[in-house]
Formats: sequence, C-alpha cells, structure tokens
Amino acid sequence: MSQSVKINYYDTFKCIADQCSLTCCQEWRIAVDDTTKKKWVGKQIQDDEIQKEVVLCNCLKDDEGSSIIKLNKEKKCPFLNQEKLCKLVIGLGEEFLSHTCATFPRQKKEFEGRTEHSLSSCCPVVVDLMREMEPQLSEAKPVLANLEEVLAYEVRELMLTLMKDETYTLPERMLMIFYSVLELLETKKLTVEKIQAAGSQKQLQPLINAIRKMPFSSIDALLESNELFLDVVENYRKQGLYVGYLESIAQKAEDLEADYEEDELLKKQATFENMLEEYQQLLKHYILAEIIGNGLMPDSTLEDMVVAFEWIVMEYAVMKQALFLKWLEQGEKPLAYEIVRDYITVIARVTGYESDDIYEYLENSFEDVIWEWGYMAMVLGNGKL
Repeated sequence: MSQSVKINYYDTFKCIADQCSLTCCQEWRIAVDDTTKKKWVGKQIQDDEIQKEVVLCNCLKDDEGSSIIKLNKEKKCPFLNQEKLCKLVIGLGEEFLSHTCATFPRQKKEFEGRTEHSLSSCCPVVVDLMREMEPQLSEAKPVLANLEEVLAYEVRELMLTLMKDETYTLPERMLMIFYSVLELLETKKLTVEKIQAAGSQKQLQPLINAIRKMPFSSIDALLESNELFLDVVENYRKQGLYVGYLESIAQKAEDLEADYEEDELLKKQATFENMLEEYQQLLKHYILAEIIGNGLMPDSTLEDMVVAFEWIVMEYAVMKQALFLKWLEQGEKPLAYEIVRDYITVIARVTGYESDDIYEYLENSFEDVIWEWGYMAMVLGNGKL
C-alpha cells in the first residue's frame, strides 16, 4: 500500500468562493482535460445573466495542443457568475468541472512508494494558512522505493532544514542551500552520508563565513530583481492580465532608475526591508511550501532539484521586488497584510510554470540552466530579507 502524506494544513483548506479576493476563475489559464471535454460534447447550460443557452465546447480554445477556457472581455471564466460561483456546478454538477477546477489548489505527486499532497501558493486562502502554520509534511518515516528516491528525498530534507534555521538571514539560508546543492551536483558518487554531511556545522561554518565576507552590490541586486520582475510579468501585461496588480508597478519599475538616484534607492530599500520584516516568517513559510510542493518531483534528478530551487529563489526575488514597487507607489506607507497576500498570490501565478517551461525560460534567459554562484548572490544580496 502506498504511503499518503500531506502538508500540515492540507485538510484545513476550504474554498471561500465568492469571498475570495483573487478568484482562480479570472485572469488565468484554465485547462480542460480530454476526459472533461468528452463530457462537455453536446452539453449546454442556461445562462440567466445573458438569457440564453451556452454550448460548453464553444467556450474552449486551443493552446499549444491543449484546451483551455476562453476568458470573456473582463478576463473572467464565462462560467463565473456575478456571485463568483460556478454556473457549471450550479447547472450540471461538480462532475462537469475540469480536473484543474475540481482539484485546485490541491497538488498530488505520485512516487513509487508514497503520494504527497500539498497546496499551491497561487490561492490567497493557502497564503492565509501558511501565514499561521510553518509548512511541513505529516510523515514519520517515508516509504522510499529506491536509492535515487532516497538521495533526492535527503537533498530536499537538507534544503528544508537549512531554510528553517533562524540563525541566518533568509538570503544567507538560500545561498547556503544553493552552494550545498551545487557541491552535491559535482559529487561523482552521491551518498546519503555526503548529503547529510553538507548540513553539518563543520561544513556550514566555513560556508557562512565566506558568504559574510563576500563583496555584495546592493544596487546591482535591486536592479537585477527589477529586471527579473519586468521580464516575468511581460507576457501578462501584453495580454492585459492582472492589470490592477501589475501595470502601475511595472511602469514604476520601468522608470525606477530615471526617478531615483542610486543612493536614494538604497535608502528607500533599507526602509522597505525594515517594514517588510513583519512578514519575514510568511516569506520563509512560502519558500518552505515551494520546496515541499515543487522542489522534488517524481523521477527528479539532482539537476532538476537545483533548477527548481533556482526558480523558487527567482519567485522570491520577483515577489519582494513587486512589494517594494507597490510600497513606493502607495507613498511608502506600511503594506497591509491583504496587499502582501494578494501580491504573493499573483506572483506565484505568473511564475507558475511547468518544469519544461522553466527549463526553456532559463535556457533562453541565461547561458546555462544552472546559475553561477555569483549570480545567485547578486539576485539575493546581503540584506535581512
């Protein structure tokens, strides 16, 4: 029997439907699987809002060989009613929902000996939950099928252990993780003992000493994060998606170097980071949840895990930059939790790539999918967050 493990707040999650600040039925790619498409053939529902029958299959369009729901002029799913409830469920029942709609934000990964259940950070309710609870898997001793799976599991445990260590700042923790997994990637014969040794104080102390002596350019880190933010949101801006969240701060990002002197920018960034410390635990919990949910996939190689971690770091850098830009835009006033939560959700959505797409993005944007150590250091900087 396969072992089933869950992230600790999995069973606590409950969709709040019309009370949601960022419905998953708006401004997003909503996939419809082939099984659901077959159910939709010949089916229609009465749409009382427009006073006519709607043919389900007419609401689909092709997207690189897959089917997705065509959003309406307001960038919403055509099945979303004015009360933010699903017309499909009301008219035909939940069995007519696509797999994506029926399961989101739940994630399931099938390993040979176990199934892991987690929750996507693309839902504001999930962010609420991770704000209250440090993410962890509910397992005592995992069922691991083979040596490759054992090694991959141990690498993820190393990432999680280092990420939880409050001795270090968040950037220091991420730099330590990255350096450690790069070293493991270069190891000719990887063993559990070598992975566990990478997390020992004997190896970590010289590493953190070296990190703290490194020359960091705070302005380079800020401007690189700014460029990453603009690059990541570019396609969403072109499509007119998440305009209320992205457009004004993207314009702010484009004008950043023209509007502020470097010294002024750095002073503002320092003030911002002091303000953001209130949300330090939330950001840590976000990274932990991403490592649990996306840091290890079935059949992952160590390179896959390194690439996945790079992507998590990029999400973090883009998320933090979005919040910095929002803080500047609203007159440098403290950010309310609801704003922070919704920007975490939006950035999680716009960076929610599949593994193949992540590889393609990194290949197109960098010389190699595996970042150089110096680039990771530049992206993260040496601040507290």
